[in-house]
Amino acid sequence: MECKIATPNDSKYPRKLIERLGDKCPDKIYYSGPLELLDHFTIAVICSDKSGGIALLETNQVLFTVREYEMNYIGGWHSVIETEIFRLSLFRKNTTTTLFSAKGLNQETIDSFLLDRFYPPLHEFPERDEYFRRAKSGELLMLSASNPDETKQSRKNIMERNWLSCVLADIVFVPFGPKGSKTYTMAKRIAEAKIPVFTTDSDECKELHKLGIPGFNRKTVKIFLEENGAKLAIPQNEIRKPVEVYKKPANQQLSFIKQPTQIKLKFEKNN
Repeated sequence: MECKIATPNDSKYPRKLIERLGDKCPDKIYYSGPLELLDHFTIAVICSDKSGGIALLETNQVLFTVREYEMNYIGGWHSVIETEIFRLSLFRKNTTTTLFSAKGLNQETIDSFLLDRFYPPLHEFPERDEYFRRAKSGELLMLSASNPDETKQSRKNIMERNWLSCVLADIVFVPFGPKGSKTYTMAKRIAEAKIPVFTTDSDECKELHKLGIPGFNRKTVKIFLEENGAKLAIPQNEIRKPVEVYKKPANQQLSFIKQPTQIKLKFEKNN
């Protein structure tokens, strides 16, 4: 699929970039797929690839609550935890996913992006088929701020990709980011920009807590999500169909009964 270009003068250009970055927003955003997904409530995810089992466990606990909300998930989806959340974004039929590449979209396609995330043994996950189905039907959005012919994921492009993912989001989730990592540096930038950001309440995230980033668990994250505008997803089987309003056929007269139709009952008085 040939990529399209959006500039700040275009009506389709993501409004959050202009609102948050002003004249510092990218001159061009390259995309393929439905750009209007960015108008949905969006959660960005960035996480260090140095995370261990405890960080993954704490993250999964928080995700038990996060997955109940209707969201558009956006990110580069590289690290172990990012990949886990990437698969979670298909937990509901009414959640959506945005793929943000650090490569150029003349070099990186949706299919090649997905194949890199579903390498063995991840290729056996059932979400794989659903992702490729959505890709084929044009339901996935793919973005890039890199030159379309860029073949490498340079550090500069990765940091820019992560930053723009967060700017495009309503909230940002940083499951793990030890001091000195690229994720920690980005988390600090996000907090300073006053973009709503959160992490887990695990001791492993204490360096993020020191930046003023709040930590939540499975029970407490609900308040943060709803304060920032997240809405609980309505299961597809609970969506009610519109009630059809009765319309009188043309040239048909409605009949009226002037007499009451209820049967009159008489009771004998007891002396």
